[in-house]
Amino acid sequence: MWTRQMRTFLAKDARLHGRAASAVIVGTLIFLATLVFFIPQGVGPRVALVFNINFLLALLWSEWLITRERSKRTFAWLRTLPIDDRALAGSKFVASAGLSGLFWVLSTALFAREFWRPVGTWIVLLTLVLAFGGLAIAAKWRFSWRVGHIGPLVVFAAPLLLFMAIAGDGTDRRDAVMALWNAPWGRSVVSVSVFLFYVAIVIITTRWVARADTVDLVD
Repeated sequence: MWTRQMRTFLAKDARLHGRAASAVIVGTLIFLATLVFFIPQGVGPRVALVFNINFLLALLWSEWLITRERSKRTFAWLRTLPIDDRALAGSKFVASAGLSGLFWVLSTALFAREFWRPVGTWIVLLTLVLAFGGLAIAAKWRFSWRVGHIGPLVVFAAPLLLFMAIAGDGTDRRDAVMALWNAPWGRSVVSVSVFLFYVAIVIITTRWVARADTVDLVD
């Protein structure tokens, strides 16, 4: 029953957002292609642009999946039905992960194949995008619109800035950080850690949705 309800919720989201999401994905890929072919950039700016756009789209998916339905009070109507709140919450994370993963694969394969060499780097960055999308889903469900937008950016910006500060603070520290990153287990540890963080977000949010009052899901 739980999986059947989740499939129903995913089908609902596909009907509501499928065409718009497809248009955004295609339009963004065309935009990237235009920049790559008509406004050539160096490798660094190009791959950074692809990475940043993936984060921006992760925010957009959470806007459609959570904020729009909160404003329309869809969750209040769903709460009147005999549904499993865990299936409802799970479907949002699955939809966000599916959209984010799809665009990550397409955008990197077409415009940032440097991320695939080695593939461990590609996996680490994918888990970062998925975790950011999951954090955006959780934040926009539990907090106000403003916090839902800024909160995930702050959470991810803080460790990134710390990493950059350590890596850029002297040759010895930079070499030590790069040695850990390039170690045989370095990327695996990072990707597993980020994935566990993502799983924790999903579990905590799912439990909160199951316990929350309906007013907490719509206001």
